[in-house]
Amino acid sequence: MLWTRKLPPIHDRSRVVGIDLTASRARAVSVGGGKVRPLPLDDAADDLALYLACDRRTPEAGRAGVALARKAPHSVVSNFLAGIGQPGEFRAGRHVLTPEAALELVAAKFREPVAAESDAAALVLPPYLAAYQVARVVAVAARVKLPLKGSAAAPLAVAAHRAAAVLDGKPAPAADAPAGDVLKMRPPAGGPAAVVVVDADDFALTAAVVAVDRDAVRLGAVGCWPRVGVRVWKDRLLDALADRCVRLCRRDPRDSADAEQGMYDQLDDALDRARAGQRVSLSVRTAHWFQDLIQSPEEFDANCAALAAAAAEAVWELVAGAGLRVPPRVVWLTHAAGRLPGLARLIHQNAPEGIAVEVLPAGAVAHAAAALVPRWLANDLPRAHLDSVIALERVAAPAGRVPGEKPGTARGAT
Repeated sequence: MLWTRKLPPIHDRSRVVGIDLTASRARAVSVGGGKVRPLPLDDAADDLALYLACDRRTPEAGRAGVALARKAPHSVVSNFLAGIGQPGEFRAGRHVLTPEAALELVAAKFREPVAAESDAAALVLPPYLAAYQVARVVAVAARVKLPLKGSAAAPLAVAAHRAAAVLDGKPAPAADAPAGDVLKMRPPAGGPAAVVVVDADDFALTAAVVAVDRDAVRLGAVGCWPRVGVRVWKDRLLDALADRCVRLCRRDPRDSADAEQGMYDQLDDALDRARAGQRVSLSVRTAHWFQDLIQSPEEFDANCAALAAAAAEAVWELVAGAGLRVPPRVVWLTHAAGRLPGLARLIHQNAPEGIAVEVLPAGAVAHAAAALVPRWLANDLPRAHLDSVIALERVAAPAGRVPGEKPGTARGAT
C-alpha cells in the first residue's frame, strides 16, 4: 500500500484582502491576478453577522446569533460597533460583554479565513466612528493578529477606488460594476466633482459628501441617522407582514417566537428579490398552522414609504448644507442601502437634474479597501487611519502635455 501525506491547500500569498466592517456584518473580498472573489467569513456564507449567540458556554458569532435574534433576543448581543470605547456592557445569557469584547470575538472568527488567504489586508469602517473608536477597533484587530496594513473611512475608500469613473467618465472597474439599479440621466461627464456615498447598517443610515479632485479625494459633510437604520426598516417590514397575516388567517406570527424568527430569517433574501423587481413569498410556520404571504415590490415600498421619505430628505438636506458650488455628479448607494425598499427611487426622484444614482454590488466597499493595500505596502499612503483625505495614484502624463510641465502633486492623508 502506498501512503501519501495530505498537504495543506496552497494559497497565492500575493493576493490581498479588503474587509468591510459595519454594525451589521463583516464582508471581505480577495483580489489578485486580475480577479476579485468574495471571501467566505462564516463557513460557506460570505457575510459574518455581528451577532453573538450567548446561550452557550462560549459566545458564538455569526449565523448562530442571527438564528436567535427574534426567538431569544435576551440571549443575543448585537449592534455593538457604535458603542466601542464607550462605557456600558451587554448582558446576555450567562455572559457580560463590553462592545470591545464582543468585537474581539467576531474579529477572531473572521481572522482565520483572512489570514489563510493573504498576509495583507485592509479594513474600512463607517464614518460615524470617532477617532478614538477607530483606534480601539484597530487595537482589537491587532490583538487577534489580523494582518492589517491600514484602515480607512468607507465612503472615502469607495470614492478613491472609483475616482476614474468620475474624473474621466470611465466605466466602473470590471469586477465592480453596479448591481443593476442604475438610474442615469445622461452619459457621465468628466473632471473634478463631488459624489455622495450612502450606506446603512443596524445602527444607522449614513451619507457622506466626498470631493473628487485630480490629486485626491476629500471627505466633506457626513450625516448619521439612527432612526432610519436597517434594524428600523426590518422592524417595520415584520410588523407589516404580521398585520397582513392577521388579515388573512386571524393569527399573529408575533405570538410565536419560532414564527417571528422564521419571518426574520427570510427578510434579507426577500429584500434582494424585491429590489430585483420580483414578487416575494414568505412562509409563516408554527406547529399548528401555516400561512404563505405574497408581497410585491410595490407593497414593500408602500410599507416603508415613511422611512424612505425621511431618509431621502435627510440625504438631500445634508448635500444642501455641504456648501457645494454645483450639485454632486453621482450618488452611490451601497448594497445594504440600495435594497432598503423605495430609498433609491426617492433619492433619484428628489435629485437635481443630471445626477446619476447607482446601487453598488455587495462587494464594492470591500473591493475598495483591497485596492488600498498595495499602496500601503509600497509606502504610498501614510500608516494612519484615512478619514479625511486619500491621495490618488499618480498616472502617466497624457499625450500632448507640454514637456517639463508638472502634473498635479499627490498629497498624503492628514
